[in-house]
Amino acid sequence: MWKPNLEETKKHYINWWNHKGIVLNMWEHFQQGVKPHADIPMPPAPKSLDQKWFDPEWRAEYLDWYVAHSSMMADMLPVANTQLGPGSLAAILGGVFEGGEDTIWIHPNPNYTDDIKFDINDPANKNWQLHKDLLRACKKKANGNYYVGMPDLMEGLDVLAALKGTDKVLLDTVMQPDVLERQMQQINDIYFQVFDELYDIIREGDEMAFCYFSSWAPGKMTKIQSDISTMISVEDYRRFVQPFIREQCQKIDYTLYHLDGVGAMHHLPALLEIEELNAIQWTPGVGEPQGGSPKWYDLYKRILAGGKSILASWVTLDELRPLLDNIGGNGVHIEMDFHNEDEVEKALRIVEEYQESEEKPKADDTTIRINNTKTPDEEVMEIIDKIENPASTSENSQFSQSSQFSQSSQNSQSSQNSELSNKIKSLPLTVPTLGKPLIQDLVKERILVLDGATGTTIQQYHLTEEEFRGERFRNYGYDLKGANDLLCISNPDIVASVHRRFLEAGADLITANTFNAQRISLADKHLGDYAREINLAACKVARKEADAYTLMNPRKPRYVLGGIGPTPKTLSIGESDEFNTSILREAYMEQVEALFDGGVDAIILETIFDIENAKVALECIKEMMVKKDRQLPVMMSFTVASDNGYNMLGQSVVDFVKNLHDDSVFSVGLNCSLTAPRMAPVIQRMAEETNFYISMFPNAGLPDSHGHYGDTPKQMQGEIWPVVEAHLLNIVGGCCGTDDLHIREIAKLVQPIEGLFVTPHHPAQGSGYKLAAPKRLEDSEKSQNSQFSQHSQHSQDSQDSQSSQSSQFSQFSHKEEKCSCGIDHDAAPTPALGSAAEEVYDAILAGKGDKAADATKRALDEGLAPQDIINGEMIRAMSQVGQNFQDGKAFVPQLLMAGRAMKAALEILKPLLAGQASTTLGRIVIGTVKGDLHDIGKNLVASMLEGCGFEVKNIGIDVPSEKFVEAVKDYHADILCMSALLTTTMTYMKDVIKALEDAGIRNDVKVMVGGAPVTQSFADEIGADGYSDNANSAVAKAKELMGK
Repeated sequence: MWKPNLEETKKHYINWWNHKGIVLNMWEHFQQGVKPHADIPMPPAPKSLDQKWFDPEWRAEYLDWYVAHSSMMADMLPVANTQLGPGSLAAILGGVFEGGEDTIWIHPNPNYTDDIKFDINDPANKNWQLHKDLLRACKKKANGNYYVGMPDLMEGLDVLAALKGTDKVLLDTVMQPDVLERQMQQINDIYFQVFDELYDIIREGDEMAFCYFSSWAPGKMTKIQSDISTMISVEDYRRFVQPFIREQCQKIDYTLYHLDGVGAMHHLPALLEIEELNAIQWTPGVGEPQGGSPKWYDLYKRILAGGKSILASWVTLDELRPLLDNIGGNGVHIEMDFHNEDEVEKALRIVEEYQESEEKPKADDTTIRINNTKTPDEEVMEIIDKIENPASTSENSQFSQSSQFSQSSQNSQSSQNSELSNKIKSLPLTVPTLGKPLIQDLVKERILVLDGATGTTIQQYHLTEEEFRGERFRNYGYDLKGANDLLCISNPDIVASVHRRFLEAGADLITANTFNAQRISLADKHLGDYAREINLAACKVARKEADAYTLMNPRKPRYVLGGIGPTPKTLSIGESDEFNTSILREAYMEQVEALFDGGVDAIILETIFDIENAKVALECIKEMMVKKDRQLPVMMSFTVASDNGYNMLGQSVVDFVKNLHDDSVFSVGLNCSLTAPRMAPVIQRMAEETNFYISMFPNAGLPDSHGHYGDTPKQMQGEIWPVVEAHLLNIVGGCCGTDDLHIREIAKLVQPIEGLFVTPHHPAQGSGYKLAAPKRLEDSEKSQNSQFSQHSQHSQDSQDSQSSQSSQFSQFSHKEEKCSCGIDHDAAPTPALGSAAEEVYDAILAGKGDKAADATKRALDEGLAPQDIINGEMIRAMSQVGQNFQDGKAFVPQLLMAGRAMKAALEILKPLLAGQASTTLGRIVIGTVKGDLHDIGKNLVASMLEGCGFEVKNIGIDVPSEKFVEAVKDYHADILCMSALLTTTMTYMKDVIKALEDAGIRNDVKVMVGGAPVTQSFADEIGADGYSDNANSAVAKAKELMGK
């Protein structure tokens, strides 16, 4: 081949794929000062853009000349770039090719249907034939002198967006998610067919090269991406992107993910979970410094720490040494911005200093570090914070570590316990990951939401014996179905999915899947020897998910509890050789140490049915604190058999807790066995008679004869509300029979109005309140609902509560004082928000077009004026949607849905507004400039402007200056908005302004500009009147230009 050092470059790439060494390459090639590798003449200039891009013979001749005259120094590859546009799989599936000056555009398929089909042998598929013809022509021309690169097919959401339009794909995440999932699998299946056939054309033996980032591998390799994912939530990414990328990584030997733009960084934790993914390339995006900037050092370190190699692009010579100083020389692919061979020589000399000798691989360290050692996900949060707040100072100091878990001991304990307790008091508190506050501090401010029943939720997956076994336990000699704890090893994706469901529902605390993960319980499935491994794996899965959600919204930190169950045996009924204190202690010590090493934020002893067992567990935890030299909060949650607080062994739980003077215990409470109304009297006694924080997570009703729990999420919400309202709780969640739907409703109790939290229990002071009793039994439902409606955003959340549930509290007197949260619970009920006008607001906010139109009709019937509906509800709703988007509480699909709902409502009013001069804030023409086919940002701005009271004429994409001028004249526009996504097209904005001047209408219209590469300084330079970098601020700027 035309590369003398090819074997050395191959070795560099093989090392890099295995996270070692440095690759020194560049984006494409340079020809300046290069001695040709062969005497290949340049072909005649193309006669048209079609020939330039779509004539296989001409392109093969051109690429033959190009490679022959390009530098192959360092690790630059001899590869022909056969690109047919980014995402050319979309063209194979029916998209329409259009050749531009600098690239190929792919327009949506005019005959698109949701059932995506592909016949690999269809001769009528011209775009598929073009791919094969181009690669064959290039392969023939190469004659073994260089590689023929694999075109950038792309995959998943990006391909679908090219086929049907970005807006429609984003709406599908909300409107038809099941169809979208099916389409993702269809595209993946087709991708593998196409890839394999093209690979067979281009490969050299098993080796191949890829056009994008000019990279090489000893087997099948591909570049994968999901650029559209910057517009969707983390949860949608995990549903519609991650599983299909994982499948690609499993089926293709070498994979490189193209991470594009700061907005995509929030998906990094999900990417790092894909073990088969080899490397990640970082593209900062328009307006950001390129890949060699110090701004990205922490990001590269995070990726490397996650076990992936990195590819840093467009690094300059001046940036090279500082970059390697900071991130090291292992697993680093650098694509330089070379211009001549002298620069390559200088770069090679620098790289040689950092090439590390091959060391013996280190054993995997599965321990998740805590204390002052930052976790990988903590580093991601710091990176994002630095990027989004570049002027901010270093992180705030850690929260004060002086708080205690509970009140000081009131009675002296035995000398041994006293000595142990004194040792624990002197230990440092465990510092939570990601700079989160201590649970002990957060619980003073608001009630924390715990997750629901892991076992109940796992049952919903209907797992088979084979799924419980997984690959590792395929030939295990015992039945493993029902071994939920083992799933952390055998099928961790299921456990991760359960955690995500609860986190998405609003849980602040998730419990690692370790309830039965000690030797005694695991013995039933002959899994005792796996106890430590199961606990470590469970912590790892839970830690990843909790930290990912903390990163997504640092204002709502998430925590991991290490769950310890009671075992199926009890010390209180006697000890034996088979079960005694020593055996129980050994089992608990092993589990507790694994939970400490796994990095949990607290430990919960749950479903305690024997106080003697719990004493052993508590002592093990305290001894482990001394051994590990750090404190962890301990939660104790008991199960009782009656509402007087006695368990099934006749032990009084309240009496035990009252005499438990132990500073290591953080909270006490109840779970399992009873419903919330029957737990309430015991919870009240615990709150009033002890100095601990209080927890409650009841069952979803009582089980029927088949073991099913009958309480709906709404019923359970109504049952729990009186206990929350009485300020008796610090932690609330669900036990048997509860899933994420129950937790979602429970979470609404804690924060009934955005930003307003119900006051938690304060141990030192006592609650000062009693459980509310209804005035009359037959009015109990009304009473309870009227109280809750004052706290709920839309009031309907608690209307399913039952009168019989409230009657359980009739023995308690009604409180008299005004609540410290600022809400007077005894005040007369305020009317529920149920008017038609308010429903217009709610429907637009929820993106429900049919409901918005129906509510608008009813608002008119109630006598509201059309203009009042627009100004009072529609504009308010769209403003809230925009604010939610700006605050990261909503994503592009939600903006699009709201815009559609607003339009549906507006259509009802338009006929009634004819002839009214004051019905609009102004008229706006909006379009994407000539040469630019990107429309999603422009469409968002158009929707927001229309939703907030402007009349908008959207004239589309690739708009020439004369069309802008014509639209301004015809529409009598007050403002012209122009959008561009490319640096090569944004300069055309100046041509449009010149065209307005030539037409003599520049003074009649204000000009606003925006788009990723556009800046305020550019807007000023070209003479624009306004600039905006997002849809929400565009509305404000338009109002300002109109003097509103």
